[in-house]
Amino acid sequence: MTRINIIDGIIMSAENESESIHFEQPLLFGLVLTLLYGLIAYLPEILDLENVLFAGNLSPFASIFFVFVSRFTLSGILWILLLPIALYYMKGTSSRNFVYSIRLHPNKMASRNILLGIIVSFSFFICVVFTAILLGVYTSNFSLLVSPDYENGLGWFIFIFALIPGIWEEIAFRGIILTFLLSKYSVRKALIFDGLLFALFHIFNYLILGQDLLSVLLQSIAAIFVGVTLAYLTIKTGSILPAIIIHYSIDVTLFISGFIFDFSNDDSTLIFALLSLIVIPPLLIYIFTLIFENDSKGDTTGSKILSN
Repeated sequence: MTRINIIDGIIMSAENESESIHFEQPLLFGLVLTLLYGLIAYLPEILDLENVLFAGNLSPFASIFFVFVSRFTLSGILWILLLPIALYYMKGTSSRNFVYSIRLHPNKMASRNILLGIIVSFSFFICVVFTAILLGVYTSNFSLLVSPDYENGLGWFIFIFALIPGIWEEIAFRGIILTFLLSKYSVRKALIFDGLLFALFHIFNYLILGQDLLSVLLQSIAAIFVGVTLAYLTIKTGSILPAIIIHYSIDVTLFISGFIFDFSNDDSTLIFALLSLIVIPPLLIYIFTLIFENDSKGDTTGSKILSN
């Protein structure tokens, strides 16, 4: 019986597949893309572009804005310019099929998918605050968003900066890499591999940004669980829009938690970190995905894929 694959937004039979690395070795290709993404996204830090171009004379706002524009632009160039061009010359993949393959195209369930993303995001924020209250670490000091005593008064910029991981990491891992993984592996394996690659990407926070190793390891473990459930959500809904919204809200909420919660108690901090990073996000994503799926009478493409 001919094996059927989901690729380029259409169903292709195995005999039409290319023997290129893209399809025959999608895990290796995903690994290469993950490493390439890390190097390109953090190129401004690797090359110390701010000091090279401006000799460190930028204001705090100009500095963070430069980092945002640099990372956002470089990520966009990789995922929506260089990779599509490469796929066109290697596989003849049109830009339209590329958009469909990474589930960025609008479908008849778009409004429902966006609502799903918003509900999970709001639920996550409520659960995080409720957890902090139960642990006795909630302080509700939202004024630090604009206070000069915190991040030079630029705490509010997280609402803009979080667009980078929210958009580009989802296009990368739940759009492009997941699609390649599904072209060869079972859904279960594709979900696991996608989560592992997503976790590997977070190691760059230690290697390049110099973040605390324990913190990065915790991020990476959380990325496995969150990555797997976001991939599950993406397949079920046939869209990466809810994943983008949820990823964005998780990053914003966790950043805000840094100044509205009192983390002076190490035990409470560890419990809060485990719950807010590893337990609550994937649980909410999975539960609401099931709720919306059971209540849906529309697009069933994602369910069909998961049943294979």
